[in-house]
Amino acid sequence: MLAVDQSVGQHEPVEQRADDRNLGDLRIDMLARRKALPPDVVARHSDTVVQRLRSLPEMEVPELIGAYLGVRGEVNPAALLDDPDLRVALPVTTPGQPLQFVVPDGPLVQGPFGIRQPDEGLDVDPMSLAVVLVPLVAADRHGNRIGHGAGFYDRTFAGLITDRSCGPLLIGLCHDIQVVESLGSREWDVPLDLLVTEVGVIRPTA
Repeated sequence: MLAVDQSVGQHEPVEQRADDRNLGDLRIDMLARRKALPPDVVARHSDTVVQRLRSLPEMEVPELIGAYLGVRGEVNPAALLDDPDLRVALPVTTPGQPLQFVVPDGPLVQGPFGIRQPDEGLDVDPMSLAVVLVPLVAADRHGNRIGHGAGFYDRTFAGLITDRSCGPLLIGLCHDIQVVESLGSREWDVPLDLLVTEVGVIRPTA
């Protein structure tokens, strides 16, 4: 069961389940769908998703959140960097390691995956963040997600698999076309608490 704040699924649905289709093939398909979105559509969806985020009750309290900068057609929450009521920490990636989160102090630099990231600033313990906005390739209506395959977010927030009493709320951001009915889950997958698209908010529930 899940609560949906607004109907999700105005686009042609992708109905394949994880056990019917190789996750690698699904990742390739979804990346192609996302990349094919025109820049103006990506910008419009990003604006709508940011507006939805700002209206969430979960976003009324935190002053420090983890976010990311969208690339290659991702929903981009970069507008939150200009919000005077928020401090935003961005991820710094080192291949094979958990993410670091840094509140930037100065210009951003090119990271190892072609994504701009802080070169200097305030280091933040990822588990001390109130909210972390999570990019993804595909997600289902139960909070499961497929990332780009490097495992950064699952590695960083692995402790949340067994204990959700502390640590950040994980909010996945994506286009509605990236939402599937069911992906299944693996033992190392860290589920999302919320999923926000341009169409609505999905709240997975037990």
